[in-house]
Amino acid sequence: MKIDTVLTVEDGNTLGALRSFLGKLLTEGVVDYLLVPLEISHGRTLAQTLVKDPARLDRANPFSPVMPESGAAIVAQLTIDHPGKKLGAVLKPCEIRALVELVKLGQASLENVIIIGTDCLGTFEVEDYAKLIDEMKGAEKGAKVLADMRQGTKLPISLRPACKMCNAFTPFTSNITLELFGMKDGVFISLDDKLAKKLKLEAKEAPDRKKALDQLLESRNKTREQVFSEFRERTKTIVDFANCLDTCIMCYACSSACPLCYCRVCFFRTDTFEPESERYYRWADREGALRMPTEILLYHLTRLNHVAISCCGCGMCESACPRKLPLTTIFQTVGEGLQKALNYVPGRSVDEEIPLATIPEVKV
Repeated sequence: MKIDTVLTVEDGNTLGALRSFLGKLLTEGVVDYLLVPLEISHGRTLAQTLVKDPARLDRANPFSPVMPESGAAIVAQLTIDHPGKKLGAVLKPCEIRALVELVKLGQASLENVIIIGTDCLGTFEVEDYAKLIDEMKGAEKGAKVLADMRQGTKLPISLRPACKMCNAFTPFTSNITLELFGMKDGVFISLDDKLAKKLKLEAKEAPDRKKALDQLLESRNKTREQVFSEFRERTKTIVDFANCLDTCIMCYACSSACPLCYCRVCFFRTDTFEPESERYYRWADREGALRMPTEILLYHLTRLNHVAISCCGCGMCESACPRKLPLTTIFQTVGEGLQKALNYVPGRSVDEEIPLATIPEVKV
């Protein structure tokens, strides 16, 4: 049974209280290791870090406002061969959804994994956040950004496109949940009652989250529908769709960043799509002219075919793209239509099979 409790915060030091809580998970043997975002480079950015020593949590920021890589892919690396270690993974809602999909695809395991899910206020592009930190004064700059985001203070940088239209900003599933919405200050924690007893945490009444969540959901859905509507309006034909991708340089950064693109060898990096030089000349002879690089549209359509049903909306593809193609909009628009048609919500449950990866038994 899960209970709720308030994390005691002294002198407004929310991050300090969170670091102490995470440290207890290690010292009390709840987990052997923690995967958590740690501030690096003087706080200019954060990196997912595997922590064994609680003393190394002094720069941990569970509510990291940047996401340089998907934690889901890292958990997959740490669990794919069932090492038997007790791992606590601090993950944002979109990272949890991606991890659930990877588990269903046989690319990760939740055995001995405690998911520590967080409410997500949104994230910034890595470069924008680094510039913001450089311009700020004071020691705990990350704590100041978190406080400003909680209070709704307008910052000089914008959230990533994926975050602006994200309507799933709380975890679908987690063993421990760190909650911000509905709290003016401090952090609410939802966790198993036995674990709470072990950590000497007392049950306390939960704050009224519903109003805060409903307001944000309304705003995000409005943005989402506007983005989707504008995209559908300008892509009524396959030519229109191809034009959205006309600056693609086929660098494969999007597939490398996507937590759901797990193939060790991409089909597009084989001899079929990287043929010998002579074939390009033959194609140019046949067509009269040949755009280079080739097969841009096919590449993106294939990616859509492979991952749209499981797209968790993390936006890592667009953040990685050097040309800033509207990949989040493309994958979310197509993905939402496909998911509604198949009555499927990616990342909702490990027990919910992926429709396109399942062949139902047909009785004759």
